[in-house]
Amino acid sequence: MRTEAHNSETRSGSQRHLWYGFFAACTAFSLEGFIGWVISSRACYIGHGSLGPFSPEGVRWLLVVITCALFVLVMSAGLVSYRQFREISQSSDPAYSEGTGAHEFIAMMGVFVSAILAVGIVWAGLILIFVDVCMREH
Repeated sequence: MRTEAHNSETRSGSQRHLWYGFFAACTAFSLEGFIGWVISSRACYIGHGSLGPFSPEGVRWLLVVITCALFVLVMSAGLVSYRQFREISQSSDPAYSEGTGAHEFIAMMGVFVSAILAVGIVWAGLILIFVDVCMREH
């Protein structure tokens, strides 16, 4: 345990990075569900899984690309939150770092939220492997 005085207000880091880590993961997870639902429902409403020039397999690959891009966004949000937490707490080992203020809490919540929602995006992406695009809509 560290014995020197700790003032998180002096080492708060960038406010934009702090909040990016928390809200980018939530936004990416929400967009993954909404965009996937819109594309799937539109493809199945127009035809049997095809969407304009995209065949049913093309729609599936479009959803895979969108899911992967949003997964990368969630992972970058988690990395930014982790870096912010290490900068604020100024500890080389996360097991011994101390979070005594709101900035540390927000940074660590960004790490936890990003990790949980990254797993959610992976699970949502697994549906594209096992289930037809029109079945995903339902």
